[in-house]
Amino acid sequence: MPTRTFCILLITAFSAMLGLGVISPFLPVFAEQHGANGFWLGMIFAGFGISRGVIMPLVGMVSDKTGRKIFVTLGLLIYTIISLFYPKAHNVFDLTVIRLIHGLSAGMIIPIVMAYVGDLTEEGKEGRTTGALNTMFFLGVAAGPLMGGILDRYYGFNAVFHMMAVLGAVTLVLVLAFLPEEKAHTIKKEDGSIEIKSLLKYDFIKAILIIVVLCTLMTTVFISFVPSLAMVRHLDTAHIGLIIFVGIVLAGLLQVPFGKVADSLDHTGQLIQIGAGASVSMLALLAMPLCPDFTALLISGAIVGVGAAITTPSLTAIAVQIGHKVGMGSWMGIFMAVRSIGFILTPLIFGIVLDHMGVDSVFYLLALLVVFLGLGAFYFIHRRLKTRQ
Repeated sequence: MPTRTFCILLITAFSAMLGLGVISPFLPVFAEQHGANGFWLGMIFAGFGISRGVIMPLVGMVSDKTGRKIFVTLGLLIYTIISLFYPKAHNVFDLTVIRLIHGLSAGMIIPIVMAYVGDLTEEGKEGRTTGALNTMFFLGVAAGPLMGGILDRYYGFNAVFHMMAVLGAVTLVLVLAFLPEEKAHTIKKEDGSIEIKSLLKYDFIKAILIIVVLCTLMTTVFISFVPSLAMVRHLDTAHIGLIIFVGIVLAGLLQVPFGKVADSLDHTGQLIQIGAGASVSMLALLAMPLCPDFTALLISGAIVGVGAAITTPSLTAIAVQIGHKVGMGSWMGIFMAVRSIGFILTPLIFGIVLDHMGVDSVFYLLALLVVFLGLGAFYFIHRRLKTRQ
């Protein structure tokens, strides 16, 4: 893969994911100022995932036929402009609409960046290459709450989103100047190839998509509800941002080492790696309601990040291998859209739980759902293994 192209893609991934978590430290404060209940708190966060999830499969399929660069360019343009509208939001409805448009921009960028990388990845190096990309995704998510909390504390709320607009504009210029166009891709039908329309007939595909939802549930609860848990402990936005930052940045920095591990494993080994990482993250999340102070929450958040670092490289390596068979853009659109379902449902469902049962119950219900989904994924994997015997 050309080094300059890969670097541009990494910068673009970072910029796109920055917008996901940047609002996180402000959600409890915003809700208190505007009288928003748990549902609206969830809706503000979920708005980003709703529009992103709707557009990603379409963008992915079209990009396989027409090329990729146009979608990244348009997405970054919308991202830059909409960032300037956050300070103009005066109520929960305004902020929800802004998040919907912001998610639309991310939906044009993220699956295309993943498709670019998938197209250019050498066989046998899927784990470490996608690990580098995942590092930038995680660092973008991590930097959002940290930079947002610090800028808000020292320069005010508006400075956070002016910074986002500047970053989006700089990235847009880099993409226009240096990112080459990827031509349309025609998938050759070979033995073992899978038709995109019949993906859900395959037990292994079902298992992978369930695992995607499971992992997204944990990540979203960590980003969107740990701030509420921390507010109960009387922590300010800077401390909240640091807790989320440490967890997500550890997940990012450890992607490449665990990606190398994933590349050395077969599919069974990669699935074991996914299960081990998910278990580590879930146990740490389950312990969070028992954390009495900032230090304990910081340690638990760090363990959540380590678990995500173990899980993600194997999951994305498998995703790239599937993409080579069905069309990288089409599959990455579906893969990321299913992830968006988790981003949509988690804040809404758990926002209602927060309203009626308290913030601690969010983490206990999450544990039950993760166990249920994990058993579902195991069932489909077991069925697939039985049919191959």
